[in-house]
Amino acid sequence: MANNNENGNTLVLITGCSGYIGSHCVKLLLNEGYRVRGTVRSLKNSAKVDPVKILDTDGRLELVEADLLEPSGWKKAVKGCQYVLHVASPFPLVADEGCIKTAIEGTLNVLKAVAENGNIKKVVLTSSCAAVNEGQPQDKIFDETNWTNIETKGVDNYTKSKTLAEREAWNFLESLPKEKRFALTVINPTLVFGPMLITEQGASISLIRRFMDFCQMPATPPLNMALVDVRDVARAHLEAMRRPETDGERILVASTPSIWFRDIARTLRKEFSSQGYKIPRVQAPYFMVWMFSFFDAEAASSLPRLNIEIKFNNRKSIQLLGLKYHNVEDTILEMAYSAIEQGVIKKSGQYKSVPKKYQQEIIEEDKLENSRM
Repeated sequence: MANNNENGNTLVLITGCSGYIGSHCVKLLLNEGYRVRGTVRSLKNSAKVDPVKILDTDGRLELVEADLLEPSGWKKAVKGCQYVLHVASPFPLVADEGCIKTAIEGTLNVLKAVAENGNIKKVVLTSSCAAVNEGQPQDKIFDETNWTNIETKGVDNYTKSKTLAEREAWNFLESLPKEKRFALTVINPTLVFGPMLITEQGASISLIRRFMDFCQMPATPPLNMALVDVRDVARAHLEAMRRPETDGERILVASTPSIWFRDIARTLRKEFSSQGYKIPRVQAPYFMVWMFSFFDAEAASSLPRLNIEIKFNNRKSIQLLGLKYHNVEDTILEMAYSAIEQGVIKKSGQYKSVPKKYQQEIIEEDKLENSRM
């Protein structure tokens, strides 16, 4: 896409630019002609830095070091920027209490730097659906007016981290004198799937690996999740950034309806069984997951969610952001093919190739991966 002259004069800070969502935000904004400054914890970490650098074809990307827990780096990071996409936040497979501290303090460190700067038009904050529907009966359709109840027994540390970090962001903005305030929009995505620009083993990438490896997942747990394509999440951040009608809004970003793990497995099995991959065919009963939970922290964290259908209303994302969501089955398959092409999932002896309908996106990512070697 040709550079837009107006966008080319706009500098956008993207925190956590080497992450799964952050890297797609970088790619999209560069394609839209913006100048991008991305933060990483260490410029010496080539495994994280190189995949992002390669996205820059004409010198509009700058990478700087900034640590979420170190306030000193953020004043420099936001200098000269018109917008901030605060994407950086821990998303481990199983979160400890340190995850809560990092999410809250990191968010406040970024927002304090923005307030002190005084020239930034808007911040778009990446939160999660985990800040919307957890800790309460799942007997309704959830929307942005709902908040997770972190006092409920069984609410995990990741959920607490996203809920508390988002609440602190809104509270911080409200506490500022009017002359210091800036526009804020919060994006609340569901479980993010889709093609990868990175190979780091976050929760989403690790999950697709489990589905594709019968030894890791011989049967699917009776779990239901709302998925969303990573490209739709990146688009949501961009549109929220440049649409003033989203100021002050929380926006759920989710493909609907939600999907059962057994249906994810069915989609993968239909595509990959003939290519040498053994994918689970049966759903595990509750007691089997319960027994496994004594030995596996992920299984333990899933127990409160078993046999519960999750329902979200994504109307606001369509109305305010103009989102047109990717087909969920395509999102699942593109993620799997992407993981295979990038070596996250081993190529089987019967593996064919990426189907033509997915080639433009996935082969492009594979070329990026090969150029790093």
